[in-house]
Parts: sequence; C-alpha cells; structure tokens
Amino acid sequence: MTPPESTREQQLAQATNDHQQGNFQAAESLYRQLLDSQQDDNVSYLLGTLLLQKGDAALAVEHLKPIAERHPESTDLHNNLGVAYQTLNQRQEAVKAFQASLKADQNYPQGWQNLGKLLFEMKHVREAEKCYREAARLLPDDLACRQDWIQALISTDQWTEAAQEIETLLQKDLSSEIEMEWKTQAAFVQAQLHNYVEATRLSEEVQARQPENISILANLSYLYEHIGEIDKAIAAGLEAQDKAPHSAEIANNLGVAYRSAHRMEEALAAFSKSIELNPDLPLATFNRGSTLLLTENYQAGWVDYERRLSLIPQPEELNGLKRWTGEKISGQKLLIVCDQGFGDLLMFARFLPLIRERSDAVTIFRAPPEMLRLLNASRLDGLPLADIIVSEEESLPQADCMFPLMSAAAQFGLDIDDVGMQNSYLQPPRNQPIADWLESSSVKGQKTIGLCWRGNAAQAQDHVRTMSFEMLFPLSEIPDIRWVSLQTDTDDDELKTWPGEIISAKDKVKDFADTAAILQEIDLLITVDTAICHLAGAMQRPVWNMLPHTPDWRWHLNREDSPWYPSMQLYRQPRWGDWKVVVEKISTELN
Repeated sequence: MTPPESTREQQLAQATNDHQQGNFQAAESLYRQLLDSQQDDNVSYLLGTLLLQKGDAALAVEHLKPIAERHPESTDLHNNLGVAYQTLNQRQEAVKAFQASLKADQNYPQGWQNLGKLLFEMKHVREAEKCYREAARLLPDDLACRQDWIQALISTDQWTEAAQEIETLLQKDLSSEIEMEWKTQAAFVQAQLHNYVEATRLSEEVQARQPENISILANLSYLYEHIGEIDKAIAAGLEAQDKAPHSAEIANNLGVAYRSAHRMEEALAAFSKSIELNPDLPLATFNRGSTLLLTENYQAGWVDYERRLSLIPQPEELNGLKRWTGEKISGQKLLIVCDQGFGDLLMFARFLPLIRERSDAVTIFRAPPEMLRLLNASRLDGLPLADIIVSEEESLPQADCMFPLMSAAAQFGLDIDDVGMQNSYLQPPRNQPIADWLESSSVKGQKTIGLCWRGNAAQAQDHVRTMSFEMLFPLSEIPDIRWVSLQTDTDDDELKTWPGEIISAKDKVKDFADTAAILQEIDLLITVDTAICHLAGAMQRPVWNMLPHTPDWRWHLNREDSPWYPSMQLYRQPRWGDWKVVVEKISTELN
C-alpha cells in the first residue's frame, strides 16, 4: 500500500534532513522505502546523489541515467550523472552528461567547471580553457575557479591574458602561501612575454620571502643572465647548486651564466656535470655542443649539437621514415627536411649538393614556402641545390629515407676549415624586376646601404640580438649614403623617426627571392644576427653583422671575420647590451 500523502511528505522531509546532516544510512533506507511504495523521479534523483556521495558511482549511474533521459531540463541531474561517470573513468559519457547540463542552461557554472576539469585531464586544454573562461565569468569571486582558468591560459600559451588575470588575482585577499605561488607563476609568465626585468623583480620578491626556495634561486640565475646581470646569475646559480648539488637543471643554468661571462672552461664543466647528473636532459648536451662550436671545437661540438633534435618537436609524419646515415643509396629518394629556422636553412643549404653527392640519391628538399623561388633559382657550380624542391605546406612526398639538414656538418665530420664557400650558392631569380625602384631613386656618388635591426621575437635569444631603431640614428648623419630599411615588420610611424631620409623595402618584399634581388643591388647590408645576414653571406654580398656580447655559436668569440661567409665582417658588443660602441665603430668606418 501507498502511505498517505502527509506521511510520505514527512518521510521525505526526514530523509532529506538525514541526507543533509550526513546520516547517509538512515536517509538511504527512507529513500528506498519511498521508492518501494511508489516510483518517484525526485526521490530516485536524491538516492542517486546520495549513492554518489557515498562513493558508489556505479549504483548512482543506475539511478540517475534513466531519470536524466526523462528530464533533459535538469542541470543538477545531468551534472551529477557526469560526476558519477567521471568517477568510473567513463570520460566520454561524462563529457556528454556535462554538455547536457549546459544544454539545459548555458549559464550553469558548475557544468562549465566540471566539463573544464574533465577536458583538461583529457589534454584537451584549449577546449578546457573556454569552459573555465565561462565558469569564471559566471563566478567572478570564486578563487579556485579563477585559478583553474589561469592555469588553462598558461597551458595554452595565452601569456598576455594570463599575466592580466594573475595581476587581478594578486589584488585579492590571499594567504601568504598562495600569494607567493602566484607571484612565482607571474614571474614565469612575464619571462614567456620576454619581460625579463619584471620577471626578475617578482622572483626577487618571492626569494626575499622564501630564502630557502631552491627553485626561485635557479630561476633567478636564468633571469639575471637574461638581463645582463651575469655576476648575479653566477652567484645565484652557485648558491642554488650548494643547496641542491644533484640538480642537473641548476648545473645547466650555471653553465649558461658562465658562458655569458665568457668563462668557457667553467661553462663546459657545468654542462658536463649536468649531463652526468641526468643524461636524459637534452638541453645540457645541446648547450655543451653549442659552446664547443662557439669555441671553434667543431669535431666535438657537432656530436652534442645533435641533441637539438630532442628539443625541437619534429613532424609526426616523418616518424615512419628511417634516417639516412651517410651511405650510398643510389636511385632511392632522400627527403631532406628543415629542422630549425630560416637562418639555419640559408646557412646549411650549402651542404645540399654534398648530400646528393654522398648519397647518390634523388634528393627532395622540403622547405618553407617563403624560400621556394629563391632555392629553385639558386645554383652551385651550375647545378641546382637539390633534384626536387617542395613546399612544407604540401603533403609529404614519397621517399625512402629522410635527413635533417642541420645534421649535415655532423654527418660529414666537417671542421671549421671545411665550411667556407668560394662561390655564392644562393641567387635571386633571373630578370627579377623587384629592385627597379632602387635604381630609379639612385644618385651618382651615393652608396646604398640596407639596414635591419630586429629579429624574430619568437627566437629564444632575440632579446640580446635585437637592437632599437634609435640606436642606429647616428648613422643618418653620414653623408652620401642612401639608406634602405629591409626590416619587414616595421611601419611608417617607426621609420618617420629616422633623422633623415630612408627608403622602405617592406612593400616590395613578399619572399626571400625579393630580398635577394634587393641585396643584389645595394652596396652593403648592416644588420643584426637574423636570417638576412645569412642570405647576404650566401650570396657573397658585403654584409656587416652586429653581434651581442655572447653571440650564437656560429659567430664564435674573438673573430672579425666569419669562416662561413667570406663577404661578412663582424662587429661585437664589448660588454652585455652595449650597442653604442658597435654603432660608433661602424660610423667611423663608413665616414
């Protein structure tokens, strides 16, 4: 028999009260009595929720799933079902349940939060970030919700927004521990934005409050090196090493600081110690390799330099191809791929004919689309650089094996005396009309000199190789020079600050073939260390390369010339960040 309605209401009230008080056994007994006498979706929902709270997710699903099918409008019901599925590790079913709760109400914050957490666990971080964003919008004062969103912003490399949200978070009333945690995160984000001074300030603040925090000391060693405080970088690295002598990461950071101080023996020793502590840390081996190359020890340097392939993710589509190891593979197809940046490609393109000769294969060079016209037009000793040149944007061509271009020097065991070229190996396409505009504005007796002062901001060391446009202004006073900006990312407002006349090539350049045509016409290129210096050098056009105090390995430490490019002169900072002396020397030589 069904109990009278008044009795039933009393039993339900008692059951829900027991449920709320945590007396699950009594509540469950009453819920089941009510369901035995009369099926009721509300009671089934309450029982399913109780079972979930008790940890019996499988039974919870049994109760909640059929009710959810009958009540698509119930947000809490679908959300709880999703939690039950997630507890059972049935993730796809959990996703569907959370999505059903949001279909019922797009402004249901718990659904966004739970779906975000689940997607984050499933490594769908971009979709998770969007969910967290909605949850934070609906729950602006929920600290945990905002923290989850910021972590998702960091995981999706949305550094600017992450920095803004952390700044907002730090204005809230936080515990000291949480405040230091988020200031540490803020320093990390600022470093990703290349705001190294601010990252250093934040890290110093944390270190003052947590002097035994070894991670912060290690970070400070890295950050001090990036802002040119080399002595502080070494001191922080040594202090961190004293506290954590078995940390490979700290030893590696210390090696970088020593290298920036030009203390090369100590740098190499630190990198070797890092490798000894953790042979699986590729960055330390790569750093030792690039330091050996920097000191002109090519034979040992190339071996370690190969570890770069562990640091730079290679396209998964190449995984099925075996690597060529230097043997003759007559008649087979050898795919040569670019494994680093534009400058590296231009520098190592000289080895493409050697790869073809040694392999006796049909060589297929896969290159960025911006390079195709230049590479197809170029010849070395009258022969094309490769048999076939294809774009990276096209599907992977059929091949028998592959080879990373930057591994050529290691493969062939080349020493410093083996890398120079007597002839140019890159040329612009014939009858390229791009430089006609230069001839039309020429004046007899004037020299035409190109300028480039900035590299690609995404490059790890761009903060040291790039200079401000303003630093070059003293050159504008030199008479009888027609200046040409070859900076493709500049704008009219920046160029208008030049204290004289300067011609912009920005609108004339669509790819590297266009740039090569301009270099063919000008008298000299003055540039920082970016791809265009390699292009000019490969064309054997006069180029003056302005270098930071500790340059990339290929420019070495004490030379004024380059073994790679006979037409290049090197102008070096005498100390960290001192572009003024570099420009003064160039100005003197131009006058």
